[in-house]
Amino acid sequence: MVSSELIDTLNSTVPILGITLVLCLIIGKLAKKLGVPKVSGYIMLGVLLGPGGLEFLSEDFSHSFKYFNDLALGMILFNIGGEFNKALLSKMRKEQILYSVVAVGLTITFVFALFIVSLYTLGNYDITTILIVSLFLALVSVEAAPPTTLLVLKEYNAEGKLTDSIKIYLAFATLIAIVSTLVVMNGFEYFGVWQGKLSHSPVLIFKTIWKVFGSIVFGFILGIVLTIIERYETRIGNILFAIIAVILFGQSLAEYLSVDPLIISLFLGFTVANASVEGETIHETVKNMGGSIYALFFVLAGTHIKLSGLVENVGIIGVIYIISRMTGILSGSYLAAKVVDLKDENVKNYQGMSVMSHAGAALAIVAKVTIYKETSASIIFNTVVASIFIFEIIGPFLLKFALFKSKEIEQWSPAPDKTTKLKFNLLDILKLFQENVTAAKEQDPKKTKSPIYELIHTDIIAIQSDANLTSIRTFIDDNYALYPVVDKNHCFLGTLNLESIRKIVAQEDDDPLITASILIGETVFIPSNSTLEGAKNIFLMSGKDILPVVNPVNQVLEGILYQKDTLMALQEKKMIFEE
Repeated sequence: MVSSELIDTLNSTVPILGITLVLCLIIGKLAKKLGVPKVSGYIMLGVLLGPGGLEFLSEDFSHSFKYFNDLALGMILFNIGGEFNKALLSKMRKEQILYSVVAVGLTITFVFALFIVSLYTLGNYDITTILIVSLFLALVSVEAAPPTTLLVLKEYNAEGKLTDSIKIYLAFATLIAIVSTLVVMNGFEYFGVWQGKLSHSPVLIFKTIWKVFGSIVFGFILGIVLTIIERYETRIGNILFAIIAVILFGQSLAEYLSVDPLIISLFLGFTVANASVEGETIHETVKNMGGSIYALFFVLAGTHIKLSGLVENVGIIGVIYIISRMTGILSGSYLAAKVVDLKDENVKNYQGMSVMSHAGAALAIVAKVTIYKETSASIIFNTVVASIFIFEIIGPFLLKFALFKSKEIEQWSPAPDKTTKLKFNLLDILKLFQENVTAAKEQDPKKTKSPIYELIHTDIIAIQSDANLTSIRTFIDDNYALYPVVDKNHCFLGTLNLESIRKIVAQEDDDPLITASILIGETVFIPSNSTLEGAKNIFLMSGKDILPVVNPVNQVLEGILYQKDTLMALQEKKMIFEE
């Protein structure tokens, strides 16, 4: 039997979750209007609703979603691995990879040195504690909050060399932070600096090696398994189900086989993106499906921040960490560009400020040190958690500023959405509802609508004729069945010529004079009052499998029609006539 406590928990969790997600939707829209990164809005919402604010989201509620956070982190690391598809790999140059490695190394060195000097000057801790805290925090400091950074890049449709460099840095920095802190933590336990169950045991050495290389192997194997499933599955819903199932299965393996779930997810995404012919499509689909998951993830992250005790919790060590990390990243990124003789000025000048966000994987890393009772472990955990609020508020703004200055986003405020749908007012919606629920009733043949009316797919997205190349890229990336172009009154003008667009999009620089109106390829359509035979003939003459449906009176785009649906309707009509 299900316990009454579990039922009570579910009864209280579901309403809270529903209200929270609705507030996320509102905050997301408001953030877009104000030109504020959505991530910052979600975190502030978590701060407001959490124990340090209105106490709507209690600590128990946040803790009950631990496995949800694991899934979100798994999907985020899957996305980071998936970014390294053949498109990015083909553009990666040796100097870009070397730059990321050197930048990470210099950042660790600078933060480590600054922290040692600062803590030694304070004189409050012994040299052993200073070295332990300085080393561990220096390794954690390179983590650049993949969830936050990727969401901001996606929100503003950033594209360019700086964006590619940030993605490369994210992957290397996240992997190095996870692996190096794992090695150091087990090293501290092995030498008895931190007391654990396997202190001074050789088993710990093999456990560390297994945790790193075993995670990589399992990530690769699960990626191959998911690729095989994808090859035999045709329905996107089943593929998405398989992705979530495999990511969660990876989390289960990590629990039972003592491997790292973050590394598994990272290499799982990388393998799928490169082993599957549909890898890039799967990766894009996972990125697009995670909106509500990521929103709730950041809200829950915000609940851990209590503004009332922020100053007290941060303390002098927290301030030192914040200053050291910012200085280390800015200095390390700039000097790395000098060392490898990087030519791109945007990467040299703006990479450092682009990777200031700090959460996600950092939280997962420092959460592991809580099993140790030593003072140094407590200092590490409290320092990182207290600094997250500062970095998660300023990080997205600095990233947005860097993208704007490097001209990888066109304007400070989000570009207006140039996609459009056929508008329905409240009366139209109620009328449609009435028609659908009374459809079973016998209707007067004289009042029967166009024969193709029931076959028209009205939920069609179109792009406005004055849309620029950035909006066109976003429109095409969403993989719609058809790409119609309309004016501001939703009147049909034609469909985009994808071949011409691919040639233009491949160019390095965008031409501001190029709009959707001049990229129209064909203007053929099916009138909404057409007969089934008439629609069939238009399909035959055009050689198309799908065509827009347009009102012949006012030229308004009403939807799209598939040739297969038309032929099936004609076949059914023929069978009825023969009977």
